[in-house]
Parts: sequence; C-alpha cells; structure tokens
Amino acid sequence: MFVNTRVRCRVHNSPTMARSWGGLLAPKKRMALFLGLLLFAVFSIVVYTTANSRLERENEMEEMIANLHSHLEYLETQYRGRQEDVLNLQSKIYVDRGNGSTSNQVTTIDLTTTISPEVTALLKNMTGSHAANGVYTKHLAQLRTPFVYQLLPHLMNDANSLKPAYHMRGSRTYADIVIGIPTVKRDKESYLMITLTHLINGMTDEEAETTLIIIFVGEIDLEYVVNTARQIENTFPKQVEQGLIEVLSPSPTYYPDLDRLPITLGDSRKRVKWRTKQNLDTMYLMAYAQSKGIYYLMLEDDVITKKNYIAEIKKFTAATTVNNPTWFFIDYCHVGGIGKLFRSADLLNFITYVQLFYNNMPIDWLLESYLADRVCTIEKSSKACVEEKLRIKPKFKTPLFQHIGLYSSLKGKIQKVKNTKSGTIPTFYPHKNPPLDYVKTDIEEHADHTLKRAYDGQTFFWGVKPRKDNLVEFWFQKPIILERYLFRSGNVEHTSDKFYDTTVEVLPRSYNSLANFTAVGYFDEFGLAEGELKMGAIVAIRLKVRRNSTYWVILSEIELKEINRPADTS
Repeated sequence: MFVNTRVRCRVHNSPTMARSWGGLLAPKKRMALFLGLLLFAVFSIVVYTTANSRLERENEMEEMIANLHSHLEYLETQYRGRQEDVLNLQSKIYVDRGNGSTSNQVTTIDLTTTISPEVTALLKNMTGSHAANGVYTKHLAQLRTPFVYQLLPHLMNDANSLKPAYHMRGSRTYADIVIGIPTVKRDKESYLMITLTHLINGMTDEEAETTLIIIFVGEIDLEYVVNTARQIENTFPKQVEQGLIEVLSPSPTYYPDLDRLPITLGDSRKRVKWRTKQNLDTMYLMAYAQSKGIYYLMLEDDVITKKNYIAEIKKFTAATTVNNPTWFFIDYCHVGGIGKLFRSADLLNFITYVQLFYNNMPIDWLLESYLADRVCTIEKSSKACVEEKLRIKPKFKTPLFQHIGLYSSLKGKIQKVKNTKSGTIPTFYPHKNPPLDYVKTDIEEHADHTLKRAYDGQTFFWGVKPRKDNLVEFWFQKPIILERYLFRSGNVEHTSDKFYDTTVEVLPRSYNSLANFTAVGYFDEFGLAEGELKMGAIVAIRLKVRRNSTYWVILSEIELKEINRPADTS
C-alpha cells in the first residue's frame, strides 16, 4: 500500500510540479524580454537624440555662418565706401597741387538751412531737445549714391541738394536691422504714431538695442518736419534718447520740378507726380540706411505688426540664407512695398536701377522689374521666369505686417483696409460752410441722404446714377469770396460711387446769367475736386456732370473756406 501510494503520488504530482516550474520560469523570461526591449528603446532614444542634437547644432552653425557671411558683405560695402572717400581726397589733393595750393590749406563751405521766422519761433520753445537740434545740419556729409548727377541732373542746380535739411539722430551707428519708414502729409489722417507704437511694442529690449528705425519725412515744409520730429520725441522720449529712432528730411532742391515730368504708362499727371516722388523718397532713404546695418526692412507709415516680429525675421532670414543664399529680398508682407527685407550690401545696385527708371513706374513695379532683369533671359519661358523670380524673393509663411491706412499718401485715394481702431470708419466729413440761400440738384436723392443735409454736415449726399448735364448747385445768401473749395465723392463703403467727368463751376457776382458760370476745377480719378479761388466775390458754386454714369454718386465731404476778410460790397 505504501509503495503504491508513493507511485501514485509521484505520477499524480508530476504535472503539477511541471506547471509550477513553468510558472516560475515564465516571469523571468518576460522580465528578460522586457529588459531587452527597454535597453533597446533607451539605446534608440540616445542615438536619435544624439543625432537630432548634432543636426540642431549643425543647423545652428550653418545659420551662424550665413549671418557672418551677411555681416562680411556689409563690412565690404563699408570698406568700398571708405576707399571712395580716400580716392576723392587723393583727387582733391592732386587738383590742389595742380592749382599751386599748399597741402595744409583747407577750404570750408558753410552751407546752412534757411530757417523761416515761424520755425525760429517754434525752436525757441524746444531748446535742448533732440528735435530742435535736428535743424543744425552744417557738419552733415552729403549722401553718396552712384552716378547720381548724371541720372538726376537737377541736383546740380544746388551744391546742397543731397544734404539733409533736417536730421534728428542719436549715437547709434550700427544695427542688425534698419527699418526704413517714409512718411508724408496724408489726407485726413496720419498713422505714423500707430505704426511706431506697434513696431516698438513688438520688440524686446535686447532687440531694440540692435535695431534702428529711420523716419524719412518727404516734405519740404520745415515747420511740418520739425513738428513731426517733436511729436515723435514727445511720444517716444526713451527710444529717441537711446538712438532707436532717427528722423531725416531732404533738401527742397533734392526734388525736380514735378509739374514738368513726362507722362508715362497713361497715368494722370497727379499719379505720375505721386509715384515719381515716392521713388525719389525711397532712393534717399535707402542711400542713407545702407551704411547703418546688415539688413534693411522696407516699410510704410501705415502698418501694424505681429509680436516678436524681429525674432521671426532673424530666425527665418538665417534659415533662408542657408538653404537659398542667392535671395535678393525676403517678403514678410505680401502687399506692395511693405515688409521687404534686403541685405544692405545689395541696396546699391537697386538704388542705381531706381535712378534709371524712377519716372517710369511705381516702386513695387520697379522691384518686380529688377528681379526679372536679374534672373530672366529672352530664352526663358514665362513660367521659368516666374519660378526664378520666386526663388530669389522667398516669402514668410504668414505676413508679419498688416496695412491699415484708409487714406493713401496719394491724395484722394481711399483704400479698403481693416480698421485698427475701436470705432467705425467715417463715411462723411462735416464742415462749417458759408450760409446758403438754397441748394438744388436734379439728381434723384436717395432716402434721407439729401444735398441740404450733406452741406450742413449731417450725412453724405447719395444720388442715383447722374446723367449728362445734371447739376448740384449751392447758392449763397450773399456774395462771398472763397479762398478754396473741396468736394470729395465716394466713401470707404462705396468707393465707386464717385463723380466721373464732372467740373466745378462758379458764378461771379458781376454776372447775372446762368450762362456765365465759369469752370474752375474738375474731379480727378479718385473722385476729389479741390483748388484755390483767386477771383472776386461769387454768388454760387456748382458741379456739372459731363457724361452719364453707371454708378450712383456720393458726396462725402463739402468744404468751402471763405477768405478771412469781409466780402467786397462795392
């Protein structure tokens, strides 16, 4: 019994023990497998991280080398500029020797800006400010641009034509990025302070130390220039003191006679004058800025920017230079001439190109034309040309700058853009005008947008499709002498509802017949009619339509300014 029992026990317990040993071995195998997989994963992560780290370091090194290369190009242009100074000095020495003068004789010419009594009075209240010091340009150097006198011969009429008439500057002589902003008197509204606020708030303190903002005031009215500089200094005193902001304005003789420019592209004279002056302003600003920093950022005076735009520009520019070192400009805004970043070393060639064609087309067209001349040949197809142009003007993924200007620097032109202010955009502009006897028009008035309410500044006049010989008349209570008139048609909501082919006519007091209305002006391509009246008293002023219109018409502004003296009652 005992033996059988043992045998039965052994036979009965064998599977159980096998399962027990198997149960003990399985976790060890699983543990070993898990540890093996863990070690493999750790090894893979280490290898991957090391490779990524090495790749990141390589990318950083490549970007650093690209930045150093751009810096070297900038230094080379400065070196060539100094060489030019040496050559000019040598040439002067040789000329002096040829004239029998001694080497220690130096001739100086004291050229100063003529300051009007109004500006002198203005400066007395600004003593000690940077804005006031900007008028003393005696020791400023002439701008240096290639072939400038041959291409712009009017500059030879005045030895001071390339010397700034005004320059509010700090001590900053070098920057990573120079931001160039041309500005002029705008119709209705200036956006310059909004633009500067966004630019300054969008950069860190460290970035502000390596950036320079140059405001170019393209006006010959020195009082306006000084007031603009004073407003900038009062608004941004810290930035002016630190040298972040400069204000620059050219000599009046820098500009040619804009009324004698040849008409090109079938444009109106008004548009030709505007775009030609814009090109001249761009040239001057670029010529000054090219020696101030490695990169030049082309902006306008009516933009806002995204936060950290300087960091984004530096990062993308460095990466682009590694992958595409032959770029000419990088587009950080896809509108016109806004947000274009150049290497300062490349500006000289483009300035020369603009000098050649400054009267031919607008600056953004000149940019495209210059790119085509650089990379397109007669043999290339249009498609290949477009591809080559895109290669040398890479675009940032999303625009860093947004255009906000409602009123263009071209007077009368209204641009439909996003408004940055909390209020609504005005659809009309009221004025206090001379009292009327009555108004009348044979253009059908829409709803309560009557001519009388528009004249009184309560709304805008809105009429249904003017026809040929329709009239809009304003008859005064008594004869008056007008100094100037302004009629603006269209508004931001209805930019096409303008007066087309319409004249402004007045009736002198000395005539009683309606046949004696005299034309004194007309509505331009932007729906604006304005002018000065140099005549005696008048009894009425009217608008006369010369052809049928396919659009309705809006009068959003009526301004009749009476001269500041009693009307002649004799």
